Amino acid sequence: MTDFPQMQRQRHITEAAQELGVTAHHLRMLERKGKIPPARRDLNGRVYSPFDIALLRNIGVGTRPRRLKHAEEVLEAAR
Repeated sequence: MTDFPQMQRQRHITEAAQELGVTAHHLRMLERKGKIPPARRDLNGRVYSPFDIALLRNIGVGTRPRRLKHAEEVLEAAR
């Protein structure tokens, strides 16, 4: 069986939530409300890449900002 490095870096929602300091339920609610971009999915549920986690951090997930930034704002500021 071949290990794909790209797949090893993917984290399921529980691991991503722990890294961000929030619950998996919180991430699901933010996604449902349209506050964060939808996560990719595999057969076991939502998966997040290191880029996705960094984007969520920059949006403000895991902190207590007055408002979450939009993904477009974060990506535009990175240019």
